[in-house]
Amino acid sequence: MPLIDDAFAALTDMRVALDEQGRIGCHVFIFSPRTRDRRNDWHKIAMQGAVADRIASSARDALLKLESRATDDQVLQEFDFDAMADGSIGIISLTDVPAIAAWLNEIPGDDWPVRFDGDEKVVERARFYITRLNFSDGRPLTLVRGSRGLTVTLREKGMVSAIFSREQNEMVAIDGAVVNFDGAIDFLAWEGMVFILNFRTFESVTNIRDVTIRKAAEALDALAVRFGLGENVQALKSEIGKRTLLAKRLAAAHRHGIINHIDPQRLVNRAAEKQLRLRCHLNDGNVQFEINHNNHGEIQDFVDILTDFFLQSPVTGREWEAVVKRAPKNRR
Repeated sequence: MPLIDDAFAALTDMRVALDEQGRIGCHVFIFSPRTRDRRNDWHKIAMQGAVADRIASSARDALLKLESRATDDQVLQEFDFDAMADGSIGIISLTDVPAIAAWLNEIPGDDWPVRFDGDEKVVERARFYITRLNFSDGRPLTLVRGSRGLTVTLREKGMVSAIFSREQNEMVAIDGAVVNFDGAIDFLAWEGMVFILNFRTFESVTNIRDVTIRKAAEALDALAVRFGLGENVQALKSEIGKRTLLAKRLAAAHRHGIINHIDPQRLVNRAAEKQLRLRCHLNDGNVQFEINHNNHGEIQDFVDILTDFFLQSPVTGREWEAVVKRAPKNRR
């Protein structure tokens, strides 16, 4: 798989860049939605060199852990919509996902003039923060962490705020919030490639929803070629596109080839057995669906039956609702 090979090469390249002698530039930006008082979403954090060095060192440690994880069998996976279910690391080439490339391009440059002024409300409203490491050869490494990676100690009326300085061996007064960065990474971008460690954060802060809708529409096009979906396919696409979880499941089922292996007779029998809110029948050996695109229950059952939502264990005989499915690893 060329993309996986490229990903391993990129991890090695990152480690080499981090281990090279010389100063690594470090810039941190908080994304906090604008308000009436604050007209900007992005806030650059000015910091002492020692603090920047510690953040860069923390990023180095996190990336070394990432590389260590990647050496495990089948941990790196080409990105799909359920890639994070078993702790895998999803890989995307930005050439394949222009919406993500556009999102990354919206991150401010190092000369961004809007500075974080210590306002606790900016941190309280923050959705995520970006750490950009600039290497001596001019290449940037962009690290993204969701808001749970930020904690802030707020000042309280009547309380004395201070931090302990090891250098001075004493408490030092502070005049603003104490902000902690936990140093973990949710996803990162390097040389035209994105590594996704936490899908929920990736999905919530980027334009991936647009990609989800497009992939789900492709799945419905494939279904329309094989089965009869009626005359409201476009309306069905629109409604499923509004429900990201359903769209994601349908897109993943299409990617894993589940739709290609559906047996028409078994599908109709299973729908009747489960008493689904779904009208479907065989017509010349093919499945004909009658779906009211305004009925959320029917759409839910339509996606459920087509994504193998109902599975039965061959060991216990128990039935399960299986939202996420992936081909098993080779156990040999």
